[in-house]
Amino acid sequence: MKTIRLNVGVLIFAGFLFFHAAQGQKNSLYNNYQNGVEKLVYNNPGALVDLDVGFKSIPLPMDFDGDGDMDLLMVSTGSYAEVGVFYFENISGNVDNPIFRAGEEVYPERNPIGSDWQDVVPSEVNGAVHVLVPDFTGTNLTMYEDVPQHVFWKKSDLSVNIMECAPNGERSFWKMIDFDGDAVYDLICGTGKSVMFVKNSGTNEKPVYEKPIKITNQSGKSIAKDSYLSLETPFADYDNDGDLDYVAMTEYSNIIYSENRGTKKQYKFGEGDTLRYKGKPIQFVAKSGDTHKLRPVDFNADGFIDIVAGDQEGKVSFLKNTGKIVNGAPEFMPPVFFQQEAKYVDMGAHATPRVFDWDGDGLDDIVSGNNAGFLVFLKNLGGYMPKWDTPKYLEIDGTPIRFLQKEYVPGTEHPQYSYTNVVPGDWDMDGLPDLLVNDHSGNVMWLKNKGSRTKPKLSQPQGLEVNWEGKPLEPKWVPGYRRGNELLAPWRTTPYIMDFDEDGLNDLVMLDYEGYLAVYPRSKKEGKLLLGHPQRNFIFPDGTPIRLNQLEGKSNGRMKIIFADWDGDGLKDLIFSHKPAASWMKNKGTKDGKMILQYMGRVVSRSLMGHDDCPVVSDFNKDGVPDLLVGTETGVLYYWQRPSFDITTTMTTSGKQTPTKHKYFKR
Repeated sequence: MKTIRLNVGVLIFAGFLFFHAAQGQKNSLYNNYQNGVEKLVYNNPGALVDLDVGFKSIPLPMDFDGDGDMDLLMVSTGSYAEVGVFYFENISGNVDNPIFRAGEEVYPERNPIGSDWQDVVPSEVNGAVHVLVPDFTGTNLTMYEDVPQHVFWKKSDLSVNIMECAPNGERSFWKMIDFDGDAVYDLICGTGKSVMFVKNSGTNEKPVYEKPIKITNQSGKSIAKDSYLSLETPFADYDNDGDLDYVAMTEYSNIIYSENRGTKKQYKFGEGDTLRYKGKPIQFVAKSGDTHKLRPVDFNADGFIDIVAGDQEGKVSFLKNTGKIVNGAPEFMPPVFFQQEAKYVDMGAHATPRVFDWDGDGLDDIVSGNNAGFLVFLKNLGGYMPKWDTPKYLEIDGTPIRFLQKEYVPGTEHPQYSYTNVVPGDWDMDGLPDLLVNDHSGNVMWLKNKGSRTKPKLSQPQGLEVNWEGKPLEPKWVPGYRRGNELLAPWRTTPYIMDFDEDGLNDLVMLDYEGYLAVYPRSKKEGKLLLGHPQRNFIFPDGTPIRLNQLEGKSNGRMKIIFADWDGDGLKDLIFSHKPAASWMKNKGTKDGKMILQYMGRVVSRSLMGHDDCPVVSDFNKDGVPDLLVGTETGVLYYWQRPSFDITTTMTTSGKQTPTKHKYFKR
């Protein structure tokens, strides 16, 4: 009996500890998100996701912790919120596809490396890894010495005038390597359009750098024949024959390989051929090839030089060198993304999240577009603060949905950017949620759900036709093109679904061709749903129509919107992307069929944006108070859990927000 009582007591005490530990985690997350916008965590121990540093990733592979395997230092560039150098520890060892710990910042953004973080290149010299980069002035070359040992705190200036290689102020990339086989380390400079050899006629201890010489192929032309190449510094012995070969990225994500058909002491580069695997050109997932950063390194320690590549999306690809020579070129496996332990929710660069119960299980999921053109589904696995599944691509008939914008005119062959903006909603009024998508092109597409509420199944995208009152209206500048009466809207804008006039039919609300907030009303004729000519039915209190974006050309559009009752008065307000992150307009009611919106100011004052953010309303803790979720340029989602309806901005913690003195901040 005593033993039984003791065991029961132990169980009760263990349960007490477990309960309080769980409460501690719950309160920790709750308090963290109440302090303002903070990164949304997966809250899913053991989950693995694509390694991602943010936006425009630059990999610096090296054994940073000295344990004998390759880690990654990653430079995140191009974003206000995430800039710096981050350390991803390899926790799997010398294998083809290691797992990495989530990144931790090891060098702060307050002291940029070089001029703007983007020109960093690692160089392995006698077992040490140095990092070379142009200095702040763009005229002198800086070397951060033995980074695994000194972590960017020890640097020296090399006696090199960068202007001799890049006379017009072009971006330049530098690598230290024994280029001519004399056991003395020289310098290589790539400027994007040319590659220069800077010979060291001195010694490794006391270098003397000569005038730069342009490196050409055997025909005396640029080192590779493709005029769309981004020429940097990835020289290495890829075919394992003892001399240095070269690879370069095309603008459209192919890799050109130029074999050195001479010797290490006397190079003779071929004109270059596209690297292939099983006859098909190797391509990266991200299509903006000029942003890929190729780093040659024997990452898995098998004796062959692999390729590690960062991309615009912030991810890192591994291309394994099989050691085989196929059709005269080294064989590389197609790129695969490195994996890391899941920490912060990331939907891909330029994330445009929407909170919606996509799979009909009663929990609010996240559906998002991104820069790569995919539609991403993040399943809510439940919990007080949700546990999130790993991101999955939405598919059509087993193939991931992807929108890729072709180059500006019909008929061109090389897709690049996409930047999908997705909104779920019942567009055809059949009781099932569909998707509307706008992207880089400005074409608004409808993906019908032909499945069920709990098992959505999407159809091929189709354009939205408008019953125009006269000639179709379209922006002065937009990358896409219109077919017939289809809607061509400002690019990168939200196609928001709402029943504006409360007639039981869902309408379309978005920017019109001049940047005004407009409603495209729906009607029904002979059983068919029709989309009407845009109406500028959103006005300021003085009666003037609301123009959310006054800019033109490439700066038009780029607006993310959502309507929700932000202040608890029963009327749906407007929350929208706005520098530095998000602002809102209070719904003052309707007059003559037009919604009156008063600008209240910023919801979030913290700068998250590089392009623009995507705010969306959520209520993950189910307390009835709408919270804020923000998708950012880096792909990371930020979350603010409001304590009450009275607190409508992170800029104050007491008292209700009052209207600003400004009618509206211009875009």
